Amino acid sequence: MKRSSVRAFGIACFLIGAILTITNQYNIPFISSKEDNIQQYKKQIAELEVQLEQANEKLRQAKQTKQNSETVQTKETTADTKNEAKEPQQESPTTEKSDEIITETLYIYSGLTSAEVAQKLKDLGIINNSVEMELFLAQPEYAKSIQKGQFKLNSTMTVEEIANIITGKPQGVND
Repeated sequence: MKRSSVRAFGIACFLIGAILTITNQYNIPFISSKEDNIQQYKKQIAELEVQLEQANEKLRQAKQTKQNSETVQTKETTADTKNEAKEPQQESPTTEKSDEIITETLYIYSGLTSAEVAQKLKDLGIINNSVEMELFLAQPEYAKSIQKGQFKLNSTMTVEEIANIITGKPQGVND
């Protein structure tokens, strides 16, 4: 035998040993049987079925709660209607339901995109349309100047006012 053949055989044995050691150390299955995989999949399927059943049960409870609250509201409305029918024609003062002013603190940290800021504003109830805010913040004068920090905002502010506040621009200034 030639030296190079013996050397190649030795290197191959060394590599195989190293690969087996690494797979054993990191619990990597070197040879996995299909039966093991099938058992794992069956176990995962069973767990997912249990989670699905729990979610369906929660959904049923939520629907039942909603139906109960609607039934109570319907009964109250019916009772109110009966009371109005019994009473003579009385003029009731018209009360306009005014929108509640929402004041929240917006926290902006490094790395937030304009879309994420707009979604946070919508989630807080400050704005109704996150797309409008996102498009406004995408304008060149606002796009790269969103400041990180905390900002006290309320729902009476316009999109432009909010954008000026969170970008640090003076009020009413459009560059």
